[in-house]
Amino acid sequence: MTHDDTAPADAPTRGVSRRALLGGAGAGIAALGIGAAGGFAAGRSTAPEVQSAATYPFQGTHQSGIVTPQQDHLHFAAFDVTTDSRDALITLLRQWSAAAVSLTAGQDIGMGTDGGSYDAPPDDTGEAHGLSASGLTLTFGFGRSLFEADGVDRFGLADRLPTALIEMPHFSGDDLEPGRVGGDLCVQACADDPQVATHAIRNLARIAFGTAALRWDQLGFGRTSSTTRAQTTPRNLMGFKDGTANLKAEDASLVDEHVWASADDGAAWMASGTYLVARRIRILTDTWDRTSLREQEQARRAHQGYGRTAQRWRRVHRARLRGRGPRRRSADSRGLARPDGAPRPVGGADAEARLQLHRRR
Repeated sequence: MTHDDTAPADAPTRGVSRRALLGGAGAGIAALGIGAAGGFAAGRSTAPEVQSAATYPFQGTHQSGIVTPQQDHLHFAAFDVTTDSRDALITLLRQWSAAAVSLTAGQDIGMGTDGGSYDAPPDDTGEAHGLSASGLTLTFGFGRSLFEADGVDRFGLADRLPTALIEMPHFSGDDLEPGRVGGDLCVQACADDPQVATHAIRNLARIAFGTAALRWDQLGFGRTSSTTRAQTTPRNLMGFKDGTANLKAEDASLVDEHVWASADDGAAWMASGTYLVARRIRILTDTWDRTSLREQEQARRAHQGYGRTAQRWRRVHRARLRGRGPRRRSADSRGLARPDGAPRPVGGADAEARLQLHRRR
């Protein structure tokens, strides 16, 4: 099932059935993926910046974790399904759904660490016992290989493969490791407490034992973008602000147009869903830290000290291309002229921001 971020924890929810995908299974998991994957997306959130006690219920209209106010920590995991049994896969998805309901509410799984048989492992590993939910969101997804792998329809899902769910092409500069690419299932756990996020993945992996095995995972720290206007744009590890032009959760019509899939896209069960591309990007900080400020700003096409507001720059730039709108200091907010008036040319033809703008046209 999926989740609407705007619903309070005790609000009645409307579940989205997975019967359209799993033929009456009611698995209760949405599709979001690895490399490229399909998925049910989050609801429209206008909540203020996540606090440690925030909760986002798992059940609802959409999954959380897409336009939810972005948390500070991530644990992303990709799994390979190790069984050929469709029924076992359905059972796993149901178990994951039940566990996610408890985890996102800040509760232990099952009987926790105190109940159950003394001679059997507890239902919950216990390291998050007593901690708040910390804004935990769990976003589940299906990779392309779950539908079809090497021409084999493993679970009778090949006819439900979304057209847009393609194998990712090899990009220039990629150094792909086979063990860290792809996966049948993915889980994105985000929280303001890293222990809460890691606890969730650890317990979901334990539940999957015998049905799915961890293929690769990635920890993340430091919020480097914003998903609502209540959040300011933070700086990345290169010291620059990034993502200022991203859509915000409050832009409901734009989010509907550019984020959520529709039934007309070719896979009806993907309606209100979205796609995910997960890429690990290596930052050579030792080299970057020895690079002059001039070169850094030219590469990023931004001023490090002042940051940038790319969305305003794009609006002004596009207005100029159409022959109307302001022409004076049109790019000062993006870093082409310093706010203090100091003449410092920024951004060559191969600047990252210039290339991004070119690709968006």
